[in-house]
Amino acid sequence: MDFVEIARFSSRLEAETIGHALDQYGIPFVVQSADVGMFGPGMIGTSPAGAQLLVPQDRLDEVRELLNCVVVDLHADEEGAEEEQEEE
Repeated sequence: MDFVEIARFSSRLEAETIGHALDQYGIPFVVQSADVGMFGPGMIGTSPAGAQLLVPQDRLDEVRELLNCVVVDLHADEEGAEEEQEEE
C-alpha cells in the first residue's frame, strides 16, 4: 500500500487528531514528523518542520472530500496568485 501526503500541520498533535478522525471511515493513516519532545510527541507544540499526514494513494480522493471542510488547501493561495499574474 502506497501512502501519499494529503496535508501538513504545524504540530504532530494536529495531524494525529485529523488522522484519527479518518479512523471512523476505516481509512489508515501515517503521521511523519521530526518532533519528539521530552514528554512525547505533541507535547512540544508546533514544530518548524511541521507534521505530514499521509493516507493510502487509492483513498486520496475520498480523504480530500472528507477533509475539504476542515483542512485548508496549502496550494490554494499559490494557485490564486499564479492565476492573477497570468491575467495581468
